[in-house]
Amino acid sequence: MKLKAYIWGAGVAAAGLLAPSCTDMEPEVSSDVLKEDYYKTPEQFATLLANAYAQLAGEYGYVYREGYWSMQEYTTDEVAVPTRGTEWSDNGVPIAMGQHKWEENTRDVNNGWSFAYGGVTKCNGVLDNIKIIKGEDEAQYDDATKFGIAETKVLRAFYHLLAMDLYGNVPIVDASDAVLKQSSRTEVFSFIEREVKDNLPYLQVTPSYGRVTKSVGQTILAKLYLNAEVYTGAARWQDALSMCDSVIGGGYGYALESDYFAPFKVSNTGCKEIIFPVVFDAVKAQGNMFHLMTLHYAHAYPEVYGFTTQTWNGPCAHEDFYNAYEEGDKRKAQWFVGPITDKSTGDTINFIKGSVNKKAIIVPTISATVDATEENTFEGARFVKFEIEPGIGHHANSDFPIYRLADIYLMKAEALLRLGNSGEAVIAANEVRKRTGLTDYTTATLTLTELLAERGRELAWEGHRRQDLIRFGEFTKQWGKMTTNEYYKPASDGEHRTLFPIPKWVTDAAPGVYTQNAGYN
Repeated sequence: MKLKAYIWGAGVAAAGLLAPSCTDMEPEVSSDVLKEDYYKTPEQFATLLANAYAQLAGEYGYVYREGYWSMQEYTTDEVAVPTRGTEWSDNGVPIAMGQHKWEENTRDVNNGWSFAYGGVTKCNGVLDNIKIIKGEDEAQYDDATKFGIAETKVLRAFYHLLAMDLYGNVPIVDASDAVLKQSSRTEVFSFIEREVKDNLPYLQVTPSYGRVTKSVGQTILAKLYLNAEVYTGAARWQDALSMCDSVIGGGYGYALESDYFAPFKVSNTGCKEIIFPVVFDAVKAQGNMFHLMTLHYAHAYPEVYGFTTQTWNGPCAHEDFYNAYEEGDKRKAQWFVGPITDKSTGDTINFIKGSVNKKAIIVPTISATVDATEENTFEGARFVKFEIEPGIGHHANSDFPIYRLADIYLMKAEALLRLGNSGEAVIAANEVRKRTGLTDYTTATLTLTELLAERGRELAWEGHRRQDLIRFGEFTKQWGKMTTNEYYKPASDGEHRTLFPIPKWVTDAAPGVYTQNAGYN
């Protein structure tokens, strides 16, 4: 076998590098560009990295309803997934996630691990391919290659952060041939910190939408430090503050939009508030399916939005969470309640399904976790933060902001509050508050309890709530009071629920490597 020194077309670049053939047949050469003449600019390296970024999109990506996103959101006070008739039963998984009763073989727990380490593996594949293309001698690498390696390593650190946050003591897989070894959460924390800090000088300074640049690296560190006490037992508030200030004052061109909903428009690509998104496209990069997940069946009627597919009548908001928005808070419009109407006539749709025959009116109350009669079909406020695109099918075009500037300001406010500087904390929080239509915070009104509530209202369903509740000591408490005066989620059965178990298929595949998280043995 001999590896041809050619670049074999765009499909090869997207995948990283074609594996060499094990026959004498040679592929058709679509370009005569020698490998030593390629990968000399950040744009060229972007093609090599495409597969590692692609892990974020897709139906099994960052916002997958049965994986990483559901682990961060179904488990919190923001999301309820009641069973309506037989819909959304899913063998009990959504309610198990919502009531903190998951196990080491629960579907979403399995998928979250696959997602995070799938990203790590793809990053390691990129680094392997760089060595194939550029050679083993790193001392001979040009600046573009060093920048490409730095971008890949920080993206790999990001995927490790997701795994460590969910599962605690996880492997550090820093090479394709790394010996599998479980590391402590503190060791993984240090690895992530070192990888990002060591590579910051080589990251592109000018923001590049959808890619890891210097500001994204600083945001990763800010998140890491914000949760450091949870991860390692040692608080790093000053470091979190410093990283937030680095993003805010870095001259990157980020700015808070005057319209809260601007980062969630159909055409939100390049929004000046978004720091790092999952880049979606309804055809080429699928996976944004919030409109299907949350909207009622009646929303899919042709006279409502003209969707080309059926909606699923699934996840909704807990009533207490919905009611946490004051009247006059413009952000409350991210929740749909009220009549579902014919857009041409204004009439309320009449909905008929099984024994249900009534006007389609969504109410914020939730009566039960399970209702075999499906009389709860209209219960729970529905998530419409992302602009509804009439006529869309299964996948939406809106990009999903993993990190945005509003979160940076609220992280800064929290770090300042915890450091005892309430005056500057109020200034930071009011940068976000001033576009809500509500009065500004004062040092008397901005408490840590209020800041947690404000983070919920601002960042609802954006994948931060589980971390926030754990950091504030609220994650294992009861929530979701229903009309029966019972709680959708009673108090958890132990603090071990702040971590997920290592999936059984993972431990079975590597006997003797893993020690299961406490409480799951």
